[in-house]
Amino acid sequence: MVDVGDAIRRFSKTPLKHRMSKYLLEYLLENTELLNKIRIVNTRAYLPDTMMIAQAGVEGLPFELELGAVERDEVSIINGRLVKQKRKNRAIWITDPVQAVEVLRKFNGILYVEFRFAGEVPEWYRQIVAEFKAECAMESEIAQLIREQVELLLSGVVLKDEIDQALQMGDEKLFQIKVQQYKQICERCLWDF
Repeated sequence: MVDVGDAIRRFSKTPLKHRMSKYLLEYLLENTELLNKIRIVNTRAYLPDTMMIAQAGVEGLPFELELGAVERDEVSIINGRLVKQKRKNRAIWITDPVQAVEVLRKFNGILYVEFRFAGEVPEWYRQIVAEFKAECAMESEIAQLIREQVELLLSGVVLKDEIDQALQMGDEKLFQIKVQQYKQICERCLWDF
């Protein structure tokens, strides 16, 4: 079993893309309070407070710290259709590890850290990521259920409006089709609307 400190120690011994990343990793190892709040992940998508450190040879940014990031799928109604869009906002974005140390001195939340490897991902990294995934699996399933239910609820609202329009136009065929779709949505949705 690999712990977070061991994972950071192992990664710090590899060639890093930003020369000051080692300084940051050493700071993390010395700060036991922050070290206990670090979760190692293989993707930072949809996570609020994240940091990425890359090995030499990896394309893209060598280092990135995002705090207060909110990435979400937004669903809106455009011309009577549900449209999903991905939106991302962040409070702090830093690409310098030395600046990141200063910001992390005041940081109190959970920090999700991703290490990017130039070659094959080592077994110890896959193991620590798997341990974190096991902890989050249930939370992820609940979040997915909520997202699906919200989509059903929004579909129901749109269908209700389309039913009203069909009634106003006196279109019995369209009315029957929309009522049938509405009933199917209502059967699958956990909320009453």
